[in-house]
Amino acid sequence: MVDNLIEKISANDFNAEKFVRELAQRCVGGQELQQQRKTIQALAESTNIMLKKNVYRNYMQFIETAKEITHLESEMYQLSHLLTEQKSLLEMANVNMLGDQLMKSQQEVDEKENYQAQAKNEEDDRIRILTSIMEKVEGCTGLLEVKERTLLHEGDILELDPVENTPLQRTHAYLFSDALMLTSWITNRRGPVRYKMYAMYDLISLAVVNVRDLGSVKMAFKILAYPDTRLFQCLNNNSKKEWLEHFDYAKRAKLTSEQAKRETGHTVHSQNSAELPSRNASLESPTVFDDELVVHKFNIPEWMMESPEELDVLIAERHFEMALELLMKCQSYIEGVDANEKDPLFLDVRSKVENRKRNLIDILLKELEVSPDKSLQGGLRAARRAVRLLNTMNKSTQACDLMLKLCTSIMKKELKCVKREGATFLYIKQVADIFYRTLLSIIKEFRKVFPSSSACNAALIVWTNNQLTHFMSHVIKQVFVPQSSITVISECVSLLRLQNAQLCDFGLDMRYQIDGMLHRSITITLQDSKDKLLESIKHRSAEEKWRPMNLQNKNNLNKLIQELTDLGLPMVHNYIKGLSIEIKYWTHRTQILSRHY
Repeated sequence: MVDNLIEKISANDFNAEKFVRELAQRCVGGQELQQQRKTIQALAESTNIMLKKNVYRNYMQFIETAKEITHLESEMYQLSHLLTEQKSLLEMANVNMLGDQLMKSQQEVDEKENYQAQAKNEEDDRIRILTSIMEKVEGCTGLLEVKERTLLHEGDILELDPVENTPLQRTHAYLFSDALMLTSWITNRRGPVRYKMYAMYDLISLAVVNVRDLGSVKMAFKILAYPDTRLFQCLNNNSKKEWLEHFDYAKRAKLTSEQAKRETGHTVHSQNSAELPSRNASLESPTVFDDELVVHKFNIPEWMMESPEELDVLIAERHFEMALELLMKCQSYIEGVDANEKDPLFLDVRSKVENRKRNLIDILLKELEVSPDKSLQGGLRAARRAVRLLNTMNKSTQACDLMLKLCTSIMKKELKCVKREGATFLYIKQVADIFYRTLLSIIKEFRKVFPSSSACNAALIVWTNNQLTHFMSHVIKQVFVPQSSITVISECVSLLRLQNAQLCDFGLDMRYQIDGMLHRSITITLQDSKDKLLESIKHRSAEEKWRPMNLQNKNNLNKLIQELTDLGLPMVHNYIKGLSIEIKYWTHRTQILSRHY
């Protein structure tokens, strides 16, 4: 049992807590635990005794080893002293032999050492500064990953809302040689950490815009890094000037460094290409690689090189027309270049221009999107600009779909303003006026922005059909109810057909649709009215006293004759005698029945 215990305790993966927990589970009662404790104590005492014996046994060996080490140390010291003397003698001999040449080489060595020492000091200072920043800022542990990163400028600035120009938060910014880091103040800070990083932008994709003093916004500048736009206010004009100067210096240095790297790559490629033909020339036979060995220098205009940053600025400032004009100019230049051009710088610029084009399209499409927090006050006129630009960029289909969705939202908004109050006819008249007025204005505006697109016109017809179906289903639910009289229904139907006729002036004849949707409801209503009228006449005819009808005077007689003539009964004057109608079953109630029927 003791051997097993020794093996467990001496194992490499021994865990004291686990051992105690297993021991407590295995033992039953305090007596067994006491027994285990005594066993472990006995094992500890025996181990101590063994250690002491080993120390005593090797004590003399320890002393002898220490003496040998001391003796060896003294010999090494003497040897080092002899080597130092030999070195000094050799240096003196070299000085005597080489003279001025040695002095010159020594100066070069000293200069090299000084340069290396200075570079080392600069590197130490750089690491120390970045380490200090990492200790102050939370979330920026990767500052030392970039070897050439140095701190150029830092300071406190105030971030403002780019739309409302209201203060958002205090910011402490760090401008490095390759990036801009923005940090916020930690209110309840503990220890050396004072700031928390919330954004970091690469200088290549960053644009800095000087903001003129206007209203409450003074001493400010903008940071444009798609898709973010940030506005910052400095403490004073000197601080703003320093920030802009350091930004300009940092971007120029970064561009110069990138250009130098590209030129170095071109030089290496040119050297390799120059070596290959010389080796192939020795073979005195053409190869399939001859065309690839031709090295040429491709010159890109300066405006083309600066076009990606210029596009970023124009898009951020919402100068979409100018951005599109510059994009078309860049596209024209790219199309004029050979499609097989492999220059890395040209390919990089072309890729950036394509990215800016996609960004502009996404922003214009977002202008047309409908969202709950977006106001529809501007209507379709506010969307005209975005649609026109998208048409120019051959995105008419997407612009058409988004514009029709916007039209649907505008129609819903207008119809929600009508409240269900008062008589049915007045409500239908009001809602029909708003619906058709809005529909006609949408059609006019739509045909202005899509004047000659058959696909978009077809989409407009389908959309109009859907809107009319939705509108008529709502009207039918309001008009064709048991409480509505046939007179009110006829007035509403006549009004709807008259309003719908306005669409014919725009080439949209929707009368067939409205008649088709009303046909079933009108048929049911007429049948119900007929059944109710006949049922009423049956009940009343049973109580009728069949007496000839006396009209009392000539005016009433002429009025009745005219009314019956209008109803299609022109022969009634043949049955008139005096002021009475000599028809056996003609009474006042039969007259009412004829009029209604």
